[in-house]
Parts: sequence; structure tokens; C-alpha cells
Amino acid sequence: MASNLQENVLQDQTIMNNQSTESCSSLGVEETPKEEIRTLKSLLQESLRKRYEDTLKAPDEIPLKMYVSSRTHLDGQIVHEMRELERPYNEDIKDENVINYDDLLKPRSSTGGRIRRIMMRGISGCGKTTAVRKFVSDWAHGRTHQHIDFVFPLHLCELNILHDKKLSLIEHLDLLFPKLLKPETLEGSQILFIWDGLGEFRFTLKFKRTKTCTDPVTPVSVGCMLVNLLKGNLLPSAQILVTSRLKDAGLIPPEYIQRVVELHGLDDLQWEELIRSEVRDQNVAARAIVHVKSSRSLYIMRSLPFFCQMASTVLEELFSNCCNTDPPLTLTEMFTHFLLIQMKRHVEKSAKSSTEEILKLGELAWHMLEKNTLTFMEKDQKETNTDPLLPVKLSEDWPMFFRKQHLMGLGKMYRFTHPCVQEFLAALYVAVHYEPSKGNVMSFTLAEKAKMLLSPTDVPPDMHRRAVDRALRSKTGQLDIFLLFLLGICAGPSNKLLSCFFQNTSLRVRTEDVVKNILQKIKAKPLFEISVNLSRCLEELDVALPVVQNRGPVEFQMDEDVHVTPSEWSHIATTLLTSEDSSLTFDVSKYAKVDEAIMRLLPVIKISRVLRLDEATDLSWALIASALRSPANRIREINIEKNALSYINLSVLSVGMSSPNCKVEALRLEIKHETASALFSAFQENPSHLRKLELSLFLRLTLGLQQLFSLLADPCFKLETLRIAHPCYDK
Repeated sequence: MASNLQENVLQDQTIMNNQSTESCSSLGVEETPKEEIRTLKSLLQESLRKRYEDTLKAPDEIPLKMYVSSRTHLDGQIVHEMRELERPYNEDIKDENVINYDDLLKPRSSTGGRIRRIMMRGISGCGKTTAVRKFVSDWAHGRTHQHIDFVFPLHLCELNILHDKKLSLIEHLDLLFPKLLKPETLEGSQILFIWDGLGEFRFTLKFKRTKTCTDPVTPVSVGCMLVNLLKGNLLPSAQILVTSRLKDAGLIPPEYIQRVVELHGLDDLQWEELIRSEVRDQNVAARAIVHVKSSRSLYIMRSLPFFCQMASTVLEELFSNCCNTDPPLTLTEMFTHFLLIQMKRHVEKSAKSSTEEILKLGELAWHMLEKNTLTFMEKDQKETNTDPLLPVKLSEDWPMFFRKQHLMGLGKMYRFTHPCVQEFLAALYVAVHYEPSKGNVMSFTLAEKAKMLLSPTDVPPDMHRRAVDRALRSKTGQLDIFLLFLLGICAGPSNKLLSCFFQNTSLRVRTEDVVKNILQKIKAKPLFEISVNLSRCLEELDVALPVVQNRGPVEFQMDEDVHVTPSEWSHIATTLLTSEDSSLTFDVSKYAKVDEAIMRLLPVIKISRVLRLDEATDLSWALIASALRSPANRIREINIEKNALSYINLSVLSVGMSSPNCKVEALRLEIKHETASALFSAFQENPSHLRKLELSLFLRLTLGLQQLFSLLADPCFKLETLRIAHPCYDK
């Protein structure tokens, strides 16, 4: 069987096969086992260097930090991807928990036992595969872990194609590395298996009902082989490194994992460094970094390498070419701009419209999302009646979204470049086809079918209500980001940008109805996992929330030594959002951790009438500027207290004040910086709303005052009250 499976092995594997045979035969019987292992190790390293030389480019060379996990194993726990995106902002990630790549396989202490099974976990797209590539590349180049004789990286999604075949461990390895090893070589060597993408293996690993296998030449199923390697029945001395999304980590029982490390993606220096490396003009790069910081929806995503590369592409295009289009403030807008840029380039290259192809790609994305997989294989083509040539064409035309990869010479597999890409394209497809299909594009539940039979109508049920209900039924948040994109496409700012997709159909979704439904859901089930996603959906719509009847003031006071959990932040936000009145005051001094409070409660800040600050960092000012730029904001008065003098960043605040969406009527602050001119320039760009201005000037700001005096002469500047305390003029 193995000989039949090897007929189509890739060319580089065949070359390595020949090199292996020639090297071993030239040494003959005089070669000792150690010398043979060194020879085969050298051949394997050469093969892996060739395999990874095109994948490790500049962005991947940024070393991602790994942290020894402080959390227990996640077996049986519900893990929401949306919640995990929020984690870096509410939990201290301590430097003492960082583990170097060199120490990943080492015992915890000099007296500790050997670490045999390690799990590397993190949210989708945080860089686990990049970390694996770095690990393998460092070993192949002789830089680290040279005590290991053989490193075998296995992408578990590739093993899906072998699920119905029985092969021995030797035959499995022979498919990837032809004629490299014999059973006796394996048993006498230091070996590391790397299993990348635990959740992408489509078949359940049955730890309790799998037969024992101890012989590497005994044919077994793929699942049986993996379980016996983990249990130590097969090659008990071999080490195993598994990568997994957090929500998939429980697929392996905790007793089979000795060390857990987590990746949180790029840190606050690395994501800025990545954008600077991607954008040619450093002035544009600096502007792009400030812009990402200015939007909570974007800033939350900044730890994901793919997002930073996408944001670099979009913001460089918009800022460099002096586009009249407003830069994206929401995640849906960012993906929309990225899609439109790729479509524009496709038209320039092929002179053909691309909307039809994008929708076909979206159809594949939706089918695969329903199956909870990123990959599309030949058997999926049969199940969905997909033209076999379609995935080939889509992967060639849209490599930024959809890519082809060979499966050990046994067939082809296609995968979306990132889960968010799949979710966005799936949401676009569902939004376009929902009404024409009378809702059938989103399969009906039995309860929905029964209701339709009892009250038949030609009008399909509300798409947004069904999508919200369906996302809430998912225990792992599988459809959370899909829902966010779907609502952003059908009821948010991206709707007009994507009008080319809705020329032959209608999309009748009233934003007010969506907001009302979401608020009802939050009130009914104010659980953290639910409300955090639905609150983000409200942000994605970027619309003003309805003012409910005044129930009296609601206030919170946070002491310095109190640790606020994510669910408590969610409760605070939900209470303020649903109990607010038209005169709500948001006082930052009530919260000990300013950045975290502003980040968590930005939706509340947007609906507050009065904003009072006595301390803030650059990030806080950027977030406040983001709130002022949002059409949803109701901020009419800003008081910046004396304590904020050393923290104030007027240049960032001015970005928000200059927006036509900023309708601040009263501003009180003390100015100690020459950047006051930036604030007065903002008034010149947006002069019609300010009525009351109170300033305390502590520097010689002749230029700034001249700007202010010219503003007073502007008929559009309708200031009613101006107070300047202790002005200091140049002599």
C-alpha cells in the first residue's frame, strides 16, 4: 500500500530520497549507527531548510513571545475567541512567565523530569504556525535544539486525507520523508514530532477506545497512531509539540500534556514594528499606527500578524493616495477596504469584474464555516457539488484569501488564509443571498420550519435576528466574528462601500431594528460571553444607541487594589448602556486603571454627555479621539482636570475634535504644550459646535493665540463664552 501512495510524492522529496540512498550506500557497512543518524539528520535538515526558506520572510522573523500558562488545562471549558481577544487588556502578562524557544523542551528544574508532551495554544491567527516555522527553521539551520536527531513537522489538516487508510508510523513518515528512516533508527534516536493545528484534524481522537499499538511497522488508522504516540505506546522516548486554538485544546485530556505555553501574538512594540516594516513611507506608517490606536475595534486586533499586514495595506493605500474616503474605524470597514483594494488590483490585472468570483469564494467560506473548518478538500467538492476547477481558479486569482497546498502527493487541499477572511467572505455571501434564497442560505432549524408551516409567508424571517440567535447557540463562539461582520455589512458603514454586490438584490435591514434586538438580548442574558460579543456588534454598527427612560444615576467606584474581572467589566458596561440617561457623566477618576476602563467602557463613553478626565495615557487619548469621531457619540462637554496636565496629548485629541462627528459644545482644559496650535487647527476644521471654551495657558503661545484670534473672527465659529486664565505673551 505504501508503494502505491508514494507514486506522486513531490519532487523535492524524491531528490532527498536519492540523496539518502546514495549517502548511506557510500558509507556501507562501516558506518556506525551514530554516523548514520548524523548523515540522515543532515539530509532532513537540508530538506526542511528548502521547505521553509520561502515561508520565513520579514514579518515572520519577529520573535513571538511564549508564556508558560498560568491557567489550568481547558478541558471541558467553554472558550470564546472574542473573549480571548480581550484578555491582553485585563490580565497582566508578566515577563517572568516568558519562555525562550531554547527552553521549550527543557525540564522545569534541574531535578525535574523530562518534558515529553507540550501544548502551544492561542487564539486563531496569533502566530502558532509562525512559531512552529521558526522552531523548525532554527533546528534545520543548526541554531537550536541540536540534541534532537530528527524533527518531523506534521500539519494535522494534511492527515485528513489518510483517515480511511491504515498505515504504519514508518509508512506515514515515508510519505513525508521518503526512505529516510528504518524502525531501528527511530527507536535509537532523539525525535520531536510537531503536530500543527489540532482542531484542523477532522476526526475525533478516541483516547479510551483506541487499541494499543507499540510497533512502528504495524498498520493502524491515523487517529490510532496519534493517540498511541501521545500515550507513549509508540516511541515512548519521542517528544511531541502540539499547537491548538484555545477552543480546541480540550480535545486532548490534561493527563497527556505536561507543559502548556500560550501565544498572545505581537506585543505592543512588535505590532508597531511590523506596520513600519510593511509601509514604505514612515510618515504614513506613523499615521497608520495612531489610527489603529484610535479605534477600539481595530486596536483589539493588533496582536494578530495577519491583521497588521492587512491594516498596513489598507491604510497605506488610503493615506498615501490622498483618498477622499474616510479611513476605517470598524473591523468590517477594514476588511471591506482590503477586499475592495484586492478587487481593484484584480481588475487592473485581468480587466474583468470580480464580484461573481468573490461570492463563489464566499459560498465556499460559508459551507466550511458551518463545518467549523478552514480547509476545503476534494471530498468537500463532492458534498457541495462544487466544480472541481473552481477552487483551483479561486486560489490562483485570490491568493490573499484562498491558497492551495499539496497533500504529500496524494491530492490537493485549499485553505483560507485566516479565519477572519473566511468569516468575512461567508458573511458577505449570506448577506447577498439571504433574501433571494428566502432565507434558505442560512439553514433553518426544526423550530423555525415548524413556525413557518404554521404561519406561511413569502417574506423570509429577519436575517439579523436569526444570525444573532444562531451565534448565541454556539458554545465556543464559532459564529461570533461572522455575526459581527454580517451586521456590519448589512447595517453598518460598510453597506454603501459594498453596493456593487447588491445591484441585483435588495438588503432591507433597518439599523434601529438590529440595535433594539441586540439590547434586548443583552438585557435577557447579561452573561459575559454573550454581552461582550453583542457589545462589540453595537460598536461595529457605529450608531447612536436609543436613550431609554431615565432610571436615575448609576455610578461605579473602583478602588486601586480591586481587580476587576472581564465579567464584571461586562456587567458595568451593560448596566450603564441599558440604564443611562441623556445627562450621563463619565468620570475617569472613578476607575483605578485608566486605560483599561476607557478601553472596556468606550461604548459608554460614546453615549455620555459629559466626559471628565484627570489622568490619561496616549492610548486613552487615542480612544477618546476615536469616540469623538464616531457618529454614535453624544459627548457635548469635556473637562480635563489639572492632574491630566502631564498626560495630555493635544495632537491626538485634536484628531477627534476636528471630525465633523464631534459636537462638543464646552471644553475646559489647561495647556502646557506648544501643541495647542493643533487644537486650534481642529477648531478651524470643525468650528460650528463649540460654544464655551475655558483655557489656562502656561507657555508663551503667541502662534496659538493668533490662531484663536483669527478663529474668533470667523463667522462659522459661534463661540459664546471664552475664558483665558493667566495668559502669557511674548515680549
